[in-house]
Amino acid sequence: MEMESALEKAKKLMRKFEHPKAGTWERVELDIKRNRMGWCTVFLKNSSGAPVEHCEIKVRQKTHDFKFGCNAFKLGNFAEQEKNDAYEEYFKRVFNEAVVPFLWDSTEPEQGKFRFAADSVPMDRRPPVDLVIDWCEQNRITPKGHWMFCDNFVPRWLPRDSREVMILVEKRISELAERYGSRVRKWDVVNESFTYHPRKSPVIGDASVPDDYVREIFKMAEKYFPVSSEFIYNDGTDITFRSFAHDSSPMFLLADRLLKRGVKLDGLGLQFHLYGALEDAIRMEVKSFFDPAHILQVLDQLGKLHLPLHISEISLTTYPELPRDLAEEIQAQLLRNFYRLWFSQKNCESIVYWNLCDKTAFGGESRYDACLIDADFQEKPSYRTLDQLVNREWHTETAIVTDENGEASWNGFYGEYELEFSGEIQTLGLTPRSDNEYTFILPG
Repeated sequence: MEMESALEKAKKLMRKFEHPKAGTWERVELDIKRNRMGWCTVFLKNSSGAPVEHCEIKVRQKTHDFKFGCNAFKLGNFAEQEKNDAYEEYFKRVFNEAVVPFLWDSTEPEQGKFRFAADSVPMDRRPPVDLVIDWCEQNRITPKGHWMFCDNFVPRWLPRDSREVMILVEKRISELAERYGSRVRKWDVVNESFTYHPRKSPVIGDASVPDDYVREIFKMAEKYFPVSSEFIYNDGTDITFRSFAHDSSPMFLLADRLLKRGVKLDGLGLQFHLYGALEDAIRMEVKSFFDPAHILQVLDQLGKLHLPLHISEISLTTYPELPRDLAEEIQAQLLRNFYRLWFSQKNCESIVYWNLCDKTAFGGESRYDACLIDADFQEKPSYRTLDQLVNREWHTETAIVTDENGEASWNGFYGEYELEFSGEIQTLGLTPRSDNEYTFILPG
């Protein structure tokens, strides 16, 4: 491919981002401020209750309220310890949520024999659940269970009778609740009921399930898990973004129907895997996936359900048809554009990049190098872009001074903050779910 033609193709792929519908990026910037930031007020008093005037307070954000995640399917999974260490460091720098692999075929490959314990037999891309959750708890990373049920990636020993299958599904859910109900709050309860219907991947294995299995499984989860659990329905890229038809969209109709039938549905997972050739992306997918106005339209429509939205699985190809440097730069530009769109949307609560390191994806997906760290464990521009967004652009550090009433305020991104003043260090939360007013009494 000539350089000129490569540049031209890259330009076509990016044209909707560079020349979007009027007002799109202006809306995004305004909505980031409106939906992701808030005001916090602190009052300083002395031990007698009098206000402390003219006191400087250094304010530093420690964590994000918003969840930036990745699957942890390669945690401790490399042969070389230095890669395992590097993987953990790359993960912790930009992510505060980890997707834990609860896939049925790898957690119970033989009936009644589980791979939950940290010392379970190793399996590629399927670290033992306990190992991942322990690591999350040690590093203040939120674990997300993926998944309770999908009618694919199921164990070979499942029977072919749908009634027997559902009995076993209920047994599995009760076991998950007993073991992890207090440790994992957020779950993909059902995964990809559209994507694998009709069956598309016979080499993986599929389950015989009744027509109304999605509702039945959500009701099972509600029966066994704590009321504080967050239950999500998760499905594929095409179903959400390419099949969009306003209030006739498949995801909208399914969610609306479940809610009206009394299902505890606490959120929707929207996948965004853009595996494929550059030519196909330009020819077929620009309108569905590379148009910021379309992305916002999809999210606005789903937002009418008043459910949290989770961009649940992201893969952005490093297009092999382009020179490598250009391909990596395009991937980084796409990541920045998409993350800004999603982060701005009022109902969106998390964004999960799917695989961290190139050549570690599922099956043939690895050939697209749709990850943030290259095969030599070096940062790609996309990783540096995400680091810039999470840890600098969407990060608040400032200094404020109390007035004659001992009061001072700042506007910042939602999260946990550390405040330093008069030799004291205090922590507090700035969230959209509280009044964000705090009083501190100085000793002495």
